[in-house]
Amino acid sequence: MLLLLSAGLLIGSALTLILRRNRESLLLAALCTSLTIYLAGIMLLIAKQGGITTDVENFLFFSHSIRRWLQYRFITFDQLGMIINVGRHLFPMFLLMMTERYTMIPWVRKRPSFVTRLTAVLPVATMLLYIPQVFNACVAQYAPWRAILFYVSYSWIIAYLLLSLFLLGYELFSITMPFFRRQFLMLVVCLTALSVLYFLYCGQDPGQVYSFYSYDYLGIRGVGYMLLLPGLAEYILLVAGNVAGGLLGIGMLLRYTEDTLSSNQEDPGLERKFDVARTGASVFVHGIKNQLLANRVLYKRIRAELERAEPDLGRIRENVDRLNEINDTLVARSEDLYRTVKSKSVLLVPASVESVCALAADRFRKKYPEAPLDMRLPEGVQILADANYLAEALYNLMTNAWEANVAAGHTQRPVSLLGYNVRLYTVLEVRDHGDGISKEDKRRIFEPFYSSKNTNFNWGMGLYHVRTIVRSHLGTLRVENRREGGAAFFVLLPRYDGRTRRKGRHGK
Repeated sequence: MLLLLSAGLLIGSALTLILRRNRESLLLAALCTSLTIYLAGIMLLIAKQGGITTDVENFLFFSHSIRRWLQYRFITFDQLGMIINVGRHLFPMFLLMMTERYTMIPWVRKRPSFVTRLTAVLPVATMLLYIPQVFNACVAQYAPWRAILFYVSYSWIIAYLLLSLFLLGYELFSITMPFFRRQFLMLVVCLTALSVLYFLYCGQDPGQVYSFYSYDYLGIRGVGYMLLLPGLAEYILLVAGNVAGGLLGIGMLLRYTEDTLSSNQEDPGLERKFDVARTGASVFVHGIKNQLLANRVLYKRIRAELERAEPDLGRIRENVDRLNEINDTLVARSEDLYRTVKSKSVLLVPASVESVCALAADRFRKKYPEAPLDMRLPEGVQILADANYLAEALYNLMTNAWEANVAAGHTQRPVSLLGYNVRLYTVLEVRDHGDGISKEDKRRIFEPFYSSKNTNFNWGMGLYHVRTIVRSHLGTLRVENRREGGAAFFVLLPRYDGRTRRKGRHGK
């Protein structure tokens, strides 16, 4: 049973490592590997020790032949103890290192290398002391050393487990964004379940294996689970805990991996569509630019003709000037978009959130001067951005939000543009009070040329364009339906430490 659980953990962690390929996934794979090594050592020890009933044997090993096969594998107690030594002391070390990678506690984040080295001191020192030759030499010189080392190692192991679970819980309840919390919850459940599974066996001390034929370790703790739970009912309870911990751990690990796989599968598909869309967009921009230039000529001719008439010339000129202003703006934006498509690059420089959002709001008010706008932005927070393009992306989101409000009949409710820091991101959120987004639209909403609106006037390029800009800023674009009604679009940009100091702290 334990070996099956171990195999599931290894497969899940390997998939996560292959798909994510980052430090956190490497630590997760190391965590599952160390637990697998530890459980494998436990199973070998139980098989070699024997003294269990047929029912328990069948429950643990499925059959007598499997247990006998494990029992007669050629491995010394020193080698078996070393296997348990490695697995037992690496698991809590990797667990705490992993939780330190996810925590947002400033003291930890500012000293990552120091904290990592500090975390490794006790596990590495304990493993060295439990090397058979070192351990036996110490016991030969001072017999109580066996008990001292056991209680010291068991104490810091429990302390590491409790500290890790505290950091995970603290971080989980500190996250305010729903989709971040959902994703992090899967990881918390996975690590908690693995910790519970490990805790059931962490009392198995390598020194007890080295002194297998001695009885003086029985007063320390013995082999724990073997001495305290000798009956079938107790073993069933123990293995039920194994199954619960193992299946929860594997299940959450696979869900965590599936979430990554879905994102990774989506990106290549969209990338192929982006490549096609870039070519089409270049042609489209060039064509519409020529059309706008032609319109400018027409505007001049109309103005020249209208200047010959007397009635309402001021009003006509005002409207013509306005149309010309809009035309000039569209020409400039078309040229900017064409340069972006051609070069496939943007210039990222430090910019304040306030200035970028102010630029987006100015464009939004020119298009919809009657639309109410609610802006709540942090003071002094900076991001790395190309202000013109990022403002264009926000402007598109605000435009969509207002049109969703109008479609739902909520013209008195404002479009909201919010800014705040969450974990490693600076988030720019655009909220509307529309009817929300259906599952089908949510699945395809960022595809180029897809639109749920009237396709004669909406070509489905807006959100594709927004996503392209956000990705060029090394960011992520997400959408969620709000409980209060409507939808919220989240632009997640990597948090930039260069910030001007003003009043107070903003965000976490």
